Amino acid sequence: MGKKYWLALANLIWLGCWPAGMVHASEGQIQVASPSIQHDWYQNSTAEQARHELESQLQEAVLAQLHPDFYRLWQQLQKTPSERRGALYDEAFGKLARFQQAWRAMDLVAREQMQTLKLDLTKPLAHEPVGDNLLEQVKQLRPQVAEYEAVREEVRKLLAMPMAKHWPNLDMPTLRAGESSTELGQIRSILNELGDGAPNHQDATYDADTEAAIKQFQRRHGLTADGIIGRQTRSWLNTGPQVRASLLLRNLWRRDLVDQLAGRYVLVNIPDYRLSVVESGNEVFTSRVIVGKEQRATPILASEIRSIVLNPAWHVPRSILSKDILPKLGRDPAYLDREQFEVIDGEGNPVQFSEDGWHQALASGFPYRLRQKPGDHNALGRYKFYLPNNEAIYLHSTPRKSLFEQGARAFSSGCIRVEHADDLAELLLADSRYQPDKVANILKETQTKWLPLTTPIPVFTVYWSSWIDDEGRQQLRNDIYGFDRVSFQSRLL
Repeated sequence: MGKKYWLALANLIWLGCWPAGMVHASEGQIQVASPSIQHDWYQNSTAEQARHELESQLQEAVLAQLHPDFYRLWQQLQKTPSERRGALYDEAFGKLARFQQAWRAMDLVAREQMQTLKLDLTKPLAHEPVGDNLLEQVKQLRPQVAEYEAVREEVRKLLAMPMAKHWPNLDMPTLRAGESSTELGQIRSILNELGDGAPNHQDATYDADTEAAIKQFQRRHGLTADGIIGRQTRSWLNTGPQVRASLLLRNLWRRDLVDQLAGRYVLVNIPDYRLSVVESGNEVFTSRVIVGKEQRATPILASEIRSIVLNPAWHVPRSILSKDILPKLGRDPAYLDREQFEVIDGEGNPVQFSEDGWHQALASGFPYRLRQKPGDHNALGRYKFYLPNNEAIYLHSTPRKSLFEQGARAFSSGCIRVEHADDLAELLLADSRYQPDKVANILKETQTKWLPLTTPIPVFTVYWSSWIDDEGRQQLRNDIYGFDRVSFQSRLL
């Protein structure tokens, strides 16, 4: 992912908990506008362009399923002769402006989860868009993202696809290369419609060229590129252009550019299972990550990494102890010794049990805590990145490296496992006195060591599930936490 993807990060500055020194804020005077907006939408050629721009934005708001009012307005607009739409244009202009202002007043969690359906779009505007002409004012209503025009062009192409209104629905068992299926003709048509370059023949055998196209399709959708057409690949093949356009537009708002973000920061894109370090709008480091499973989701948050902990001990959260570890202990009492856990009391003192005492502790709900000793066996690995937050979430390494090879990586209990945690630590410690040789010496031991950063690094977890990549292709990711499961109308357009 390139510069366009990361420039969009400026949407986050509206957080009240924003780390100091990260924002170059502009101060403007707030004006209370008239509750009714009236424009002359028919005065000249510029006004005609403004009408077309407003209609395009309204259509995009409907596709993005931002608010039921936009769908109602779109329906009314289609039923009204073009020369009598002035009042509807005014209403659409006002509601789009109110939506934008309400959006930018929302906190990060509400925005990433797209909690927009119940916004009040009847309130008076705090300030109206300003400009020398109507077209300029309408353009100010757009989400301010560098790739806006590229997204609009991709949406136009999606909706204009010949198969758009009659998208196939595949219903077939898992298919592997060399096997046969009567659905392969439809599969190749879908791949070609979406630009993934399948051959045009109608052979019923799953050939190497079609497999190569499927692998490219899988990579674009964040799946394991194994060429096997299984449940998830089939689900994305069944996803038509309108839904693809909707996801692209919803994520455009998630990345709404409202100001410029300064300095360096860490971004974790949850559905993409990826962490990046961004500096001056450019990605300078990236790593695959593992995030929380749906039942224990990694939260949306804004914080900052203040320290890196080498050889961390793992103090097991009570939820994990109750749900995961205690059931294992009932079946396998040797589990604690094997995984190098020690039992501690409320004061942090180690506790030893007789056999009877052990059974009694389990029967009483185990009113103790567990601490896993530092080392390569430790669930946190050798690195923990400490960031203050109310969810007790942090970034850390892991001894289970093989899990990073999977396409879908929602395995954790909420914390974020970083594949290249050692390289991330070296980057973040580059301006400190803890250079690689010193870190290496600390890692040879098992003593826990806290290394404070010279300057805390802001870190954000976001939920960006679709975007245009540097090659101009749409990328999509599974909606692992259900933030895009929304539909208030059966047919959008």
